[in-house]
Order: sequence, then C-alpha cells, then structure tokens
Amino acid sequence: MSKELGLIGRRNYLLKRNPRLDELKISFKIFFSNPTAVAGLVITLLYFIDTFLVQFFPWAIGIHDPNQYIINPYNPVPTPPSPQHPLGTTYGGIDLLDAILKSIRVDVEYTLLIVLSGALIGLVLGLVSGFFGGIMDEILMRITDIFFSIPYLVLAIAIIFVLGRSLDIVALSLIIVWWPLYARYARGQTLSIKQMTFIEAAKAAGTRDFWIMFRHIIPNVLPPIFVQISLDLGVVVGVFSTLTFIGFSPTANIPELGYLTSLGLNFVSIAPWAVIIPGLVITIFALAVNLMGDGLRDVIDPRRRSV
Repeated sequence: MSKELGLIGRRNYLLKRNPRLDELKISFKIFFSNPTAVAGLVITLLYFIDTFLVQFFPWAIGIHDPNQYIINPYNPVPTPPSPQHPLGTTYGGIDLLDAILKSIRVDVEYTLLIVLSGALIGLVLGLVSGFFGGIMDEILMRITDIFFSIPYLVLAIAIIFVLGRSLDIVALSLIIVWWPLYARYARGQTLSIKQMTFIEAAKAAGTRDFWIMFRHIIPNVLPPIFVQISLDLGVVVGVFSTLTFIGFSPTANIPELGYLTSLGLNFVSIAPWAVIIPGLVITIFALAVNLMGDGLRDVIDPRRRSV
C-alpha cells in the first residue's frame, strides 16, 4: 500500500513540474558544458563590469575624469611599461591602463546602443511585415533590399559625411545600416512560425492579431535574435572603433579605443605597445562575444536539446 502511495506521489510530483523551468535547466546545462562559451561569457562580463564601474563609480578603480584623456603636448613620445604605468604610455603621456579602462566604457555602451536599437527596429518591422504580408510586406522588404544593395560601411560613411562627425552620428549611421539584417531575419522566422498549428488554433479561437504576435510569435522569434545580437556585438565594436580610428570622430581627447589606437600610430616603430594593446582589447572583446554567441547557438539547437 505504501509503495502504491509512493508511486502516486511521484507521478503527481512529475505532473506538477514546470516545463519552462526544465527547459531553462537544460539550456544552462548545454551552455555551461561548452568551456569556450563560458570563457567568452566571463570575459564579456569583465568588460561590462568595467563599463558599470567607470560609469557610476570611477573613483573605485582610481579614475578621476572618465570622459577625457589629459594630453601633455610637450611630452609626446610614449614610454614603455613601468611600475608607474603598467601598460606604458601613448602620445602625450597618456597612461594606457587608465585610458583603456575609460575607453572600454564608451565602446561597450555605443556597441550595445547600436546593436540593440538595430535589433529592436528590425524586429518590429520584420514581425509586422511577415505577419500581415500584402502591400506592407512588399514595401518594407523593398526598402530592406535597397539597404542590402549598398555596402553597409560605404552607406555609414556617407551618412557621417552628411550629418557630421561625432560619436553620436557614427552610432546613428550604424543603426541605420544595421536594422535591415534583423528585419529580414525576423520576417523569415515570423513566416515560418505563423504557419504552425498553434497559431492557427489561436486564430480559430478568435485571439486578436496583436495578442498572437505578442504572446505566441515574439517568444519564438527572440531566441535566434538574441544569438544574432551576441554575434553582432563583436562585429559592431570593430566597425565602430575602425570609423573612429580613421578620423570619423571629433578631434577631442575622447576616451575611445579606436581613437586611442590612432594616437599611437605615429610611434608604432618605437612604441608598438601604443597600438597593439588597444587593438588587442578590441580583438579580445570581439572574440569573447563570438564565443558566447556560439554557446547560445548551441542552446537553441534542437539537436543538442534532444541529447
């Protein structure tokens, strides 16, 4: 009798288990079973922690003015690493460690702004286009095709020339050229999902279109969008810093990795660290978010979830 009660209790427990919680546990298990993805996550978190500290608690890491470099034009030649300057200095006696800690905040904040804004615009347009179809779909997709027909870097540079040179304009130009990728991606996902049985059942039950999109389609579109966002972070930080490196930024002592690299370019033969170290910081961030993105891709891979 007690054995039968135990089996009944176990069955009731299994029935009460939350399937969403089980899915979350599987997702964490898949992600943390990938050492390179975990390493990418840890490195990315370090960059985000630096961004947070410099933004809100700069004094905690010894930074007095997080918004600019202090350049001494009478001391232009960089100096090698020393106990006083662990990573050496670059043009104007700028301490590289201090400058990099400041610059990471700017690059991470603008990269997040560009990618998240582009993803949000593209998600909304792609969702509306794929769900409603018709003339709206035709117009939005033709506009998207126009953007895809022009190399994104050329279009971004043209926008900067028209609107002016500043970090905000650089970010705006990249947002303008980045949303079509997400619009096309979200539209394809929406077209696939809206053909599924549970969507047809929701329509048959009289559910409103807005609620169907919000409750049923968006949750299924977001996971691959998040993976794409993590992969794009590495691309955008490289593009953003490249544009500032070649001069598409104000001629002020702004803390930014591309600009910081350009300061040491004239001394690359005698002070290679002034170029290599800022470039390495950009490369490490791009590599880390790509490794993290690969781990997230494994999480949504149905072949991995079935194991």
